[in-house]
Amino acid sequence: MATFLIQIPVPSMGATVNELTVIDLKVAPGERVAKGRIAAELESDKSVFEWEAPCEGTVRGLHCRAGDIIRSGDLFITIETEDESLRHLESKTAEAVAPVAVVKAAVAVAAPSVPAPVEAASGSLWTPRAQKLAREAGLEPARLEGLVGTGPAGRITGEDFQAWLATRPQAASGVSNAISPAPTVGVTDTTVCIAGVGYAVPKNIRPTSEILRAFPGRTEAEMHKLTGIHERRYADADESATSLAATAVRNALAQTGIEPAQIDGIVLATIIPDQPVPSMASALAKLLGCPKALAFDLNAACSGWLYALEVGRAFIQAGTARTVVVVTAELLSRITNPNDHETAFLFGDGAGAAVLTDAPGGHRLHRMALSGDADLFNAIQRPGGGARQPMPCADGSDRNDFYLQMDGAAVFKNAVIAFADQIEKALGRHGLAAADIAWIVPHQANERILRAVSKRVGIPYEKFVVTIAKYGNTSGASVSMALGWAAEEGIFKAGDRIIFCSVGAGLTYAGGLLVW
Repeated sequence: MATFLIQIPVPSMGATVNELTVIDLKVAPGERVAKGRIAAELESDKSVFEWEAPCEGTVRGLHCRAGDIIRSGDLFITIETEDESLRHLESKTAEAVAPVAVVKAAVAVAAPSVPAPVEAASGSLWTPRAQKLAREAGLEPARLEGLVGTGPAGRITGEDFQAWLATRPQAASGVSNAISPAPTVGVTDTTVCIAGVGYAVPKNIRPTSEILRAFPGRTEAEMHKLTGIHERRYADADESATSLAATAVRNALAQTGIEPAQIDGIVLATIIPDQPVPSMASALAKLLGCPKALAFDLNAACSGWLYALEVGRAFIQAGTARTVVVVTAELLSRITNPNDHETAFLFGDGAGAAVLTDAPGGHRLHRMALSGDADLFNAIQRPGGGARQPMPCADGSDRNDFYLQMDGAAVFKNAVIAFADQIEKALGRHGLAAADIAWIVPHQANERILRAVSKRVGIPYEKFVVTIAKYGNTSGASVSMALGWAAEEGIFKAGDRIIFCSVGAGLTYAGGLLVW
């Protein structure tokens, strides 16, 4: 029986749901699928569901990628099949197979001019994104050979280029595909040394089963699927953010031979200091025994530690300080509503620290790229506790304003794209390909988000340092804790290239490179 191409649209989820987020694509172009096979995992504002192939056949085109926001009715997947019951979806011409329109959760800007397609040496055309990725890797698209395009009319897509780059033959010098040191990302006049890292968590473990008591209709399996979290740490009443931060700093100092008295700067990131005034960094300086050090707090939410890293790096580069402790500590259990399904399962407590110095050796920290999107200011917030609403009402009517609040759907839609963007920009800044990266140390937002990011950037999930299952989302502390945990476990090797990335309330974005 003759086969024919069918164009399957993005499924409709009803009149009130027009957009879906692609969490994962479980098939690839050229792959044979059976009817009923789970081919994608999608999320709407109301649910997460699995999409099944409607027929047996061969996948000939995917028109989105993990993290994309897609509209109901747009083109989703192209399959070559013999199933006559789907003849009404037949593609009439090759030109009809076009990528689905992708919506990004970002501020509207004037559309840039689209460059004309470039023809490769093989005769194939390149999409604009593929051209951009090639040039960021220091390659000229028109001169490249051996790429196979899977896009419309055989165009080479960004995914095609990334797949080729990850497996490209090395030069005749016999250099293997293994990760190797690159002179362009070594010691430069903008890098500083991370001499030691450390982290700390409370002893009290809060398993998901305990939180579920407030949600009798939910199960542990369901919550793990949604978040990837089994447990998190909660500080006891006699523990403080300052004491937890001090433990993390001491653990970091223990790797360096540096004494507390040698610290001349403390930059502390947190969204919930022990008290508003004076700064928690000042309290920490007193507790550590370096009372003369410059010390201040900053708040960039989940991106806080990476923002603080960049401040510390810049201070050392400017000669403002020689030894800077960059630390974050969050006791989110104190501001998490136990009856709010959006947040009750996510957050935990913890702290992490790094000691930055002007020494020539050590792990080399490159400049962090910092940015944001204030149009999504309300996506994650805690309205109470500031000048506008300093104290709760006597009758408790505004109690919820003093808890963390989150629009989970809005955060997920933006976060996957934003995380991936930070990783791709870091690669581009340093002339690296995905295959050159040993590890990704991301903000531990949500396991589904991180898996989607992995798919989107083409870096295996096995290269992501993930601690969310046991520590939960600890906001600004999560990147430093994941780094400290991995260092403690000994998984990093000298020369490993590590990319940091984060998305936080504000929204704040941060990403950068560390060479171990």
